[in-house]
This record gives sequence, C-alpha cells and structure tokens, in this order.
Amino acid sequence: MRNTTLPLIKYGVQYIRTNLKFIWSVLNYFITPPLGGRLTSYKMAANGEEKAFCFLHFHIRRSVSTVQREFRARFKKEPPAKNSIRSWYDKFQRTGSLCKGKSPGRPSTSEATMERIRQSFQSSSQKSTARASRELGIPQTTVWRVLRKRLQMYPYRLMMLQHLTREDHTKRLHFCVSFQDLCGDDDNFLKRLRFSDEATFHGSGKVNKQNVRIFGTEKPHRFVENESDSPKTNVFCAISTSKVYGPYFFPDRTVNGETFRNMLTTWLMPQLEHDSADFVYQLDGAPCHYHRNVSNFLNETLPRRWIGRAVNNDQHLLLWPPRSPDLTTCDFFLWGYVNTLRTGDADLRF
Repeated sequence: MRNTTLPLIKYGVQYIRTNLKFIWSVLNYFITPPLGGRLTSYKMAANGEEKAFCFLHFHIRRSVSTVQREFRARFKKEPPAKNSIRSWYDKFQRTGSLCKGKSPGRPSTSEATMERIRQSFQSSSQKSTARASRELGIPQTTVWRVLRKRLQMYPYRLMMLQHLTREDHTKRLHFCVSFQDLCGDDDNFLKRLRFSDEATFHGSGKVNKQNVRIFGTEKPHRFVENESDSPKTNVFCAISTSKVYGPYFFPDRTVNGETFRNMLTTWLMPQLEHDSADFVYQLDGAPCHYHRNVSNFLNETLPRRWIGRAVNNDQHLLLWPPRSPDLTTCDFFLWGYVNTLRTGDADLRF
C-alpha cells in the first residue's frame, strides 16, 4: 500500500504546482497591472538606455549582483538576467556597440548550384521543380527561387489553339463587321440568336494543362500529342440569352452528318420552335454541320435564319468563319463551366 500511495502523492503535488504556476501567471499578467500592483515579477526586453546603464556599472563594479541592485533602484523594475548583462558587456568589447546586429540572412546560392539547375531544365524544360529537387539533391524552394530570380525562367502553361491561315483573318473580320451590322439593324437580334456546339469529354483527360509547365526565359511554342482512341462522350448544347438547351448525349462514338441531322429534327428544332417562331440558329464549321443533308434541312426549315459553313446556293444568313471557337458562347463559357463541375479544371478548351 505504501509503495502505491507515494508515487500518486508525488504526481499529485507536481500537477498542483503546474496549475498554480499557470493561474499565478494569468493573474499577474491580466489582473494586477491595471490595479497598480503585481503578484510576481516578469521581465521585459531592455532598451538602449538600460543596456548602457548595465554596461557602465558592470565595468565599474565588476559585480553582476551589484549592477542588478542598482538597476532595480534606478528603473524601479526587475533587472535583466546575469547572463544578459555579461553578454552585453562582451558584445560591446567585441563590436563597440550594444545595438542588435543585422541578421546575415539566407545564404546565397553558389554559381555551381545555379549552373546545375540551369543545365537540368535545359535538358528537360517540362520537368517539375519537385522532380528537379530530387534529381539534384537541392531543396525545392531553392530550385524555384533560382529559376525565377536568378535565371529569369518562368513556368508557361499549355493552351490549345487552332492555327489560323492568312485568309482566315479576312473572313473573321468580314463576319464581325456583318454581325455588327445585323445588331445595329435589329435591336432584338442577340435575343433571337441561338448558339450551339458539341464537345467531346475524354475519360483520359487528354492533355493535363493544369499541371504541365514549360520553364523558359521566353514563351515557348510547343506541340503536345494527345492520347488517341480514349473513352469519350459527345455532348451537344444550345444556348440563348435566357435558356440552355441540353445537354444532348449522342449515342454513337462519332458524330456524322446523319446523326447530327436526326438530333436537329427530333430533339433541338421542336424546342426552338416552341419557344420562338423567329429565331436565328448558329452552328460552327464542324464536318457534321456542313453535311449536305444538314444544309438542305436548314435551307428548308430556316431560310436566311441560320449561320454556319455554307456554299453559294445555300440560304444562310451569315457565313461562319473557320477555326473560330472564340466567337461562340458555348466554347468560351459553357464547356469550360461544365468541365469545372466535372473535374475542377476551368481552363479547358474543346
């Protein structure tokens, strides 16, 4: 019984001491100073005058205890610790100053290390800083800092762009001018317009532009191959100023002219005609859009009320310029928003 009780009493006393010290410090810090008193002493950092006082009196008295008594009588506060007084005295003898010296800061990266990082990214500019850190045995923060500040190399993100020919610029300009004229002649033209497009969502994610970076001092122009024949889903949507039509999922893996025409006749056109009898339908220059059966259907159903790729005998309103995804609402907004909901990657073009 005695061997069991003594350890319990010992631990109990230690627990009480710990809690009493905490309560005592709280009372001393938060309660007693506003009342003009103190329960115990707490030390504050010494200023320049107090350090000078300690140095001069220690130089004369040669006694730390005497300096502490004189400090208490002079400043009406608890004196600095003995080690602090000795360290101030030794510092003044070494440097001639009691002021805190400037920190040496972070050590600079050597030229040899910087050259190793340069050669590593010149041989493979698409590697990540984490991979370079593992290969070189250098901290990742050092690799990143050297790339940005010393080598002036910046990470460039991949962007999917379509190559424009010289004739494409003229066609795009003509389309924009004609489109502005239509908006000026008809105040309700934009409300009548129905944009449409289809997108292919790949199960492989295709090119991961969110995580791929190319380091270089200038913006690089690279081509990255995509994975072919990956699982995919073809989705169609149309959008107006007040409504989104869709999504419509094509049953076939590839959308051809017949598949697209069947979608128009059985699904899209009944909805558009139900909402308005005077709408203008837009479709881009995808191969299935200018199939002869599709063009004939649009000429019969919407004469002079459709915008798309056409030939001279078609009854279209405007000729859609090739390779112009930036002119459609679906491309520069809708599909990116849908992909954000799917994968969290907003910066994606189809």
